[in-house]
Amino acid sequence: MPTADLTREQRLELVAWIRSGFRQYADLCGYWEGEIHRKIRIQVRRYEKEFTRILRGEVEMSEEDDPLALRTDLYGLMKSGCPASGLVELMLACTSDFGVTISDLLWRAEFLNEQLISQKNLGFATEPRRAEKIDDGFTMPRWPPTIKRDAPLSIQFMLASKGKKALASRAARHLALSYLLLKHFGYGHETLTQMLRTMQYVRRRVPPVADYLQTRGKDTFNAVALQRRVHRFFDSDPARESVMQKDIRKYLSGAGGDSRKTFLST
Repeated sequence: MPTADLTREQRLELVAWIRSGFRQYADLCGYWEGEIHRKIRIQVRRYEKEFTRILRGEVEMSEEDDPLALRTDLYGLMKSGCPASGLVELMLACTSDFGVTISDLLWRAEFLNEQLISQKNLGFATEPRRAEKIDDGFTMPRWPPTIKRDAPLSIQFMLASKGKKALASRAARHLALSYLLLKHFGYGHETLTQMLRTMQYVRRRVPPVADYLQTRGKDTFNAVALQRRVHRFFDSDPARESVMQKDIRKYLSGAGGDSRKTFLST
């Protein structure tokens, strides 16, 4: 039986809620005054515009997408008290297909900025050299062995110290955390799939304001495959689930009182 669509009033309420989530997260990203933080804030606000267009039914999606189901599930999450900003952050983390999340960029912005300035000044226009001390003590990173050379140089710098297993583990953790958040409010893999497909679509459609915000633009989210990845993550270490559930409860309770804390930095 087809799911009933939201009323006009419910759609307006939903759009206002998800918009507040994007804007709250954008404000967190722009809390500092750095250029990287400013550009991230601009990018998140552009994502907001495209995402809300989809919720209003102004965008033609693929046959595999179900905007109706997405609207009704998000409306249910909203009514259940799910934090919109946390949902936005996790959707962005799970669709970061180069392995660098918004949180990575925020917390390592000073490092990345130094790397990019040094790269520009030293004329490394194509790729980082092998690790090498320079006169001022700056260390150029090795070429990241797990990242294809079509990745932006800034992404290569960010990932230079991370290995393939670390990247895969982080990606799986973000998916699992997103699933557990939805599960906390009574939703599951189908909802997660629709959310991530939609956010991935948004990230493809919105031009990046900086190269470190680029994505590959591939369709990678399938409900069955997603479910297997999440289950495989928990099966490899059953104790993880209870720990992550505790993290979710801590985040939802606002423990710590730091207004700059995001879901992935709790």
